[in-house]
Amino acid sequence: MSCIKLKVIPLLFLFVFPISLSARQERHITIQEALDIAKEQSLEAIVARNMFLAAQWQYRSYRSELFPNIALEGNLPRLNRSLTPYQKEDGTYGFVKNSMLTEEIAVGLSQNIPFTGGNITVYSALQRIDQLDGAKTTGYMSVPYSVTLNQPLFNPMALKWAMRIEPERFKEAKQQYQSNIESIYMKTIDCYFELLLAQANLDIAQINSVNAEKLYNIAQGKKTLGLISDNDLLQLELAAINAQAAIISARQTLEKSMLALRNFLRLDENTELSPVIPEMSLNADINLSEVQELATLNNPITHNRKRLLLEARQKVDIAKANRGFKADLSLSIGNTGSDLTLPDSYRNLQQREIVSLGVRIPILDWGKGRGNIKLAESQQDVVNSQVEQEQLDFERNIILSVTQYKDQANLVALAQHADSLAGLRYQTAFQTFVMGTINVLDVNSAQVERDNARRKYINELYLSWLCYYNLRQITLFDFKTRTVIKHSETY
Repeated sequence: MSCIKLKVIPLLFLFVFPISLSARQERHITIQEALDIAKEQSLEAIVARNMFLAAQWQYRSYRSELFPNIALEGNLPRLNRSLTPYQKEDGTYGFVKNSMLTEEIAVGLSQNIPFTGGNITVYSALQRIDQLDGAKTTGYMSVPYSVTLNQPLFNPMALKWAMRIEPERFKEAKQQYQSNIESIYMKTIDCYFELLLAQANLDIAQINSVNAEKLYNIAQGKKTLGLISDNDLLQLELAAINAQAAIISARQTLEKSMLALRNFLRLDENTELSPVIPEMSLNADINLSEVQELATLNNPITHNRKRLLLEARQKVDIAKANRGFKADLSLSIGNTGSDLTLPDSYRNLQQREIVSLGVRIPILDWGKGRGNIKLAESQQDVVNSQVEQEQLDFERNIILSVTQYKDQANLVALAQHADSLAGLRYQTAFQTFVMGTINVLDVNSAQVERDNARRKYINELYLSWLCYYNLRQITLFDFKTRTVIKHSETY
């Protein structure tokens, strides 16, 4: 009767997991294949590329501010039919009808001056006016050339600061993209080994179920001979039932882990992934000084710190400039002419000079300017402290990562040896129980040790891969090929 009970749970399992699962296509996948797929088609990889693309366009936009800008402007045409007020000789105002057609066109070349914050423009313009009422005359006004300088005085020079900040921001973005891909690799390793451990747990549960049923059948025979107690027999029957329940639980966990990896890699839902146990990651001779040097050169945190410090200094500069005296100088020189015909408007040219100086002198602001300066300086101190703390944390993380990586090779070797020994011990305990020289508790203890040793080995393998790719992310350096990591930004 007990044997019939042991067959019930597998039959119920068919109802818990539909037969449609068998229609899936099994695909054996290695960890390197999973890494390659994640880099190409995972959603996180797509987001990383788009983030870098946005940074690239931002940098191009900044670069365009450094080059001359050529523009063509005009009104073609502008019709004005209206009443215009004018003052009579007696001081009163009247209105005169105005009806004219105006056409204007100008082409200019403008160049920013980063180190002064000003702007210089060279342009040429032509205007035509057609009077539509009365005499219906046509006139032209030309500006063959004009050079205009607009120069703010005592103002913060935004473009000069941008020349220092934006290159650091773009370097940070390029290295951050490489770091993001390495983060995707580490997440792939997490999902892969989670599935691998779930598969191992299912294999363990299935083996344990088979062995538990064998032990129970053997124990029944011993019971008839009076070689085993009722308590041991019941314990073995309970173990057999629990082993079958463990299969169902392990398969549920496997389905969950497989779904997580499949969704992360964006694979077809009908693909049943079968992970392959990998070898240990690269056991390279990595020293601390090399990792520290590579991290300083390649990690985006270096450019991030520089950018944050520069932005904090810029805010202080802006606050100081906005508090005090301000002036805007505008200077324009050139020539101009006018006539009733287009060719004559370029003859008998007159000098064209326009100069203006606008000033702003704060008299009373109730401490607003001084407060803004103190606020910016306080924020700068905060940024300095945060950057220093991040540097200390980063250096400590490097030391811990290198130490853990060096220890991991020995831990993998020890875990692999322990896995082999635990397997042999269980086989010995199983055979010894069959011969009747040890009790049930010893067999169960050997089984638990064997199962834990297998899980420990897989976990140490996982940590070896994680430690290696953690060092890759910190240094953005491939220790296998001894080259700087450069993932393609586009696909």
